[in-house]
Amino acid sequence: MTPRLTTELLVKASIRAAEQRGIFASILRHGDDKAGALFVELDVAPGQAALLVRRSSFEGGFEWDRLTGEGFVSPQDVTERLAREIDRDPDCWVISVQDNQGRNIFTLDEL
Repeated sequence: MTPRLTTELLVKASIRAAEQRGIFASILRHGDDKAGALFVELDVAPGQAALLVRRSSFEGGFEWDRLTGEGFVSPQDVTERLAREIDRDPDCWVISVQDNQGRNIFTLDEL
């Protein structure tokens, strides 16, 4: 079995990489250090947001899903969906990203 990065290390490294690219990112909710679920609250422009979640893939890695569907929704919609997700998994992480290009800081190396 291949060892994986802890969620805490992944979050900290991704925030540093984002800052180097001029993207503002911060931790809104600190989850389980080793294996907490990871949500990204993405703010693109006033009134435009999305909620992403990292999920295990069938290939053994991870993939990102947009919980708010294609395009963007209101920040209020993101907040409401996130509250439901936190109720289900109180050990989750929530990362806020403000980027007018809508980039996910956890996939910057893939761009």
